[in-house]
Amino acid sequence: MINNIGYVFLTAALAVSLYGVVVPHLGVVRNNWNLVRSAQHAALLNLAFVFAASMVLVRAFVMDDFGVDFVFENSSIDMPLLYKIAAFWGGMDGSLLFWELVLAILTVIVAYGYERSNREVLPYVIVTLNVIHVFLLFLLVTYSNPLATHFPAPLDGRGLNPLLQHPAMAAHPPLLYLGYIGFSIPFAFAMGSLIRGKLDNEWVLTTRRWTLFAWYFLTVGQMLGGQWAYEELGWGGYWAWDPVENAAFMPWLTGTAFLHSVMLQEKRNMMKVWNMALIIVTFGLSILGTFIVRSGVLNSVHAFAQSEIGPAFLIFIALVMVVAFTLVFRRIKLLESRHTAETLLSKETTFLLNNLLFVGIAFTVLLGTIFPLIAEAVRGTKLSVQEPFFNTIVTPLGVGLLVLIGVCTLIAWRHSSGRYLLRNFRWPVLFAVAGLGVSFLLGVRHVGALIVFSAVAFSLSVLLLDYGRAVSVRRRQGGSGWLAAALQTVMRNQQRYGGMVIHIGVIFLFFGLAGNYLGTEHNLTLTQGRPVEVGGYTLLYKGMKTYTEGNATLRAAEIELYRDGAFLETMLPARSFYPNRAEPMTEVAIRRTLAHDFYVVLASENENESATLRILVNPLVVWAWFGFPLFTIGIGLAALYKPRTLGAPAVERGYGLA
Repeated sequence: MINNIGYVFLTAALAVSLYGVVVPHLGVVRNNWNLVRSAQHAALLNLAFVFAASMVLVRAFVMDDFGVDFVFENSSIDMPLLYKIAAFWGGMDGSLLFWELVLAILTVIVAYGYERSNREVLPYVIVTLNVIHVFLLFLLVTYSNPLATHFPAPLDGRGLNPLLQHPAMAAHPPLLYLGYIGFSIPFAFAMGSLIRGKLDNEWVLTTRRWTLFAWYFLTVGQMLGGQWAYEELGWGGYWAWDPVENAAFMPWLTGTAFLHSVMLQEKRNMMKVWNMALIIVTFGLSILGTFIVRSGVLNSVHAFAQSEIGPAFLIFIALVMVVAFTLVFRRIKLLESRHTAETLLSKETTFLLNNLLFVGIAFTVLLGTIFPLIAEAVRGTKLSVQEPFFNTIVTPLGVGLLVLIGVCTLIAWRHSSGRYLLRNFRWPVLFAVAGLGVSFLLGVRHVGALIVFSAVAFSLSVLLLDYGRAVSVRRRQGGSGWLAAALQTVMRNQQRYGGMVIHIGVIFLFFGLAGNYLGTEHNLTLTQGRPVEVGGYTLLYKGMKTYTEGNATLRAAEIELYRDGAFLETMLPARSFYPNRAEPMTEVAIRRTLAHDFYVVLASENENESATLRILVNPLVVWAWFGFPLFTIGIGLAALYKPRTLGAPAVERGYGLA
């Protein structure tokens, strides 16, 4: 009975969202703010209905109500509570409901939070967000009802896919969704500004923190996904250009380009049309990503939740693109920029090049991802695009972006002379050469790794030298100590130094990725009591061990690890067995250091009581994960910055809508 009530809540939310699509427009036409205010209240009512339906589904998971189809497919009695709750977004129906719930929360914040500062465009911001609500709720009450039931209720469920029963996967999908959904807000403000013809910079300044919010969660979500793939799939890597990985990567690329190019609009009033196009494409790619993940049209180790709603997503994407770009073309004259890049040697040009590289990578990834679909539709043959295609094109473009971090930091606005460039870049270039030489002396011979290490040295030295000069100037001017001057420098320009911290995180990420060129792999069979040397370590196999963890039974090889005669730790590479699952899962053992990861996989347990292992020595991996705390600090600093040119509040401009 209560599950049926939850479905009624979803149906009511759909009706309320339809109301929210129509009424704000009537409020503008009739110059009646009370109608718009009723749409604000409707957003709150929509949130109440969706939240109630979500709690009904959570209750079904916690109470093991296997009469609910979605709970039966994604949960079981023996699952830990954490994964029962995580199963909420572990399948198609629940993930759509989670998306709708988060969007409902954000809609309420926007509807009530910008009544004064963005009163003129707010009605159509609400309309745009409600169009998305209508789409999601229509799917939930028709094709993807997460509260559909059957009778009689089974005694147990099929359980969540064991690959998803990992802490990183409990957080990875919702964080990605926060990123996808977060881009809906700047998209809605862009649509509101286009419809109202209010195309100054206010929509960009208003949505700056929303864009940072979306970018951060999309970034962290992908990093956690990489961590999950590294630890759970047992192949020793964290990125394989899988279609679902690409689905999240594409909006991240265009969203990052948007974050950079809006700075030109804010500071130089440039690239207005480009920024509109970028946010539209970013939102469209977010929807396309969901289509790829959930439609099942492409094979992926990540595609855990497939359904038949793919065509609905494609139709929605097509409608959004047609309507949005039609609005852009209708307002094209109002979007004309006042300034252009004056010379090639200017910061404006580096921003343009930055955007071209990001969009070039995004196009490459999109082409490689959807090409198998195009090939099958045209020629009827199944093809796949493998890693070499992506690596060949994306790697040099990525290194170009890495170098631009340094170039864009020091080059001047409008025009830079040759003397200026020589004075500012001589030390970073020397550091780049030194980085190349040190890497070679340390035994690095792979050309790709040498290029990346040199670029890392260049850009990192630019950032640190630039910050050091700023701190020195602040210290001389204020007469304070070095620590106080360092803190004051950051707090006086949070936007600049928040970006600097993020860029350092990106540099560390590239440094860690370069380790992929230098890894080694070993396959060996160990017998009890007989030590084996591999990768600079000594392994002593003690035998097999059986134990339980959560709802899984693990069969592990117990291995003592030594280095230079000193005991380090006991490693337990294992195979895990889950109820209701015939095939065992791989559980890797990893010893992490700043220099490398020692990565051990149990390949097989042999009849003579020996164990066959696959061992990978993966250099520098931990440096890639250092990006997470740096991104967090950088986004926090950047979010503190408040643009000074944000438009006057509506109380000063008047309350009229017409």
